[in-house]
Amino acid sequence: MHRKKTVSAYIKFWFTAKNRKGFGIHSPFVFKLVTQVIHDYTPYYCYAEIEKVRELLLKNNTTIQVNDLGTGTINNKTKERCISTIAKNSLKPAKQAQLLFRLINYFAYRNLLEIGTSLGITSSYLAKTDSRAKLITLEGCANIAGLAQETFEKLNINNTELMVGNFSQTLPKALDKFNQLDFVFFDGNHTQSATLEYFERCLEKIHNETLFVFDDIYLNKDMVAAWEAIKKYPQVRVSLNLFHLGLVFFRKELTKQHFNLRF
Repeated sequence: MHRKKTVSAYIKFWFTAKNRKGFGIHSPFVFKLVTQVIHDYTPYYCYAEIEKVRELLLKNNTTIQVNDLGTGTINNKTKERCISTIAKNSLKPAKQAQLLFRLINYFAYRNLLEIGTSLGITSSYLAKTDSRAKLITLEGCANIAGLAQETFEKLNINNTELMVGNFSQTLPKALDKFNQLDFVFFDGNHTQSATLEYFERCLEKIHNETLFVFDDIYLNKDMVAAWEAIKKYPQVRVSLNLFHLGLVFFRKELTKQHFNLRF
């Protein structure tokens, strides 16, 4: 999405969003989530060590060959990119990655799936929640996946399986490894068709307490359209728009509602 349109969308979002203290939120479930998880500023045990690895990546001027499958095209040209540039442009900010950590930690999720590994920083936050958790993360580019694996080794992460290839091919294989999904982070191929394809595939593995999180829901027109479509699915009970992230809950005991929340 063009920068001016993004700024305009954010201003509109800000004036319609609930504030950080939860005032005006009448859902006990969402109020508790806002006050105890979304705006929890505790410096958890793994934050510092993961951020040290991020800093190393941001300072790494080595170049690698990158085949980016993120747009959904099959025959993308291979490009040479600097690792520091990849880190700057593709890694989730600490604030957002740490929220994912808190969500998984709060709900004690064990069966985790990430679509879009990048350099492994967000993956590390997911995996570090519990050594007993199982994380499968998907990456399209083999060279980037290699760097992510180095990240896992530096952080002594042993509960993660990294699958490399086109998501349309690796996602079904990953889903076969789960009886059910507790948590899915969608952060790859930001097109409407691909996002909805992955969403519908993952729906087959949800249970009542499952949480889906979508990255960059205002990135482009496709993602805005995908997010609007996802909210309307009958399985979706509560959706939270944090502007950069979209959260979807399937809890049947909750009244179907949508919330814009400042974060």
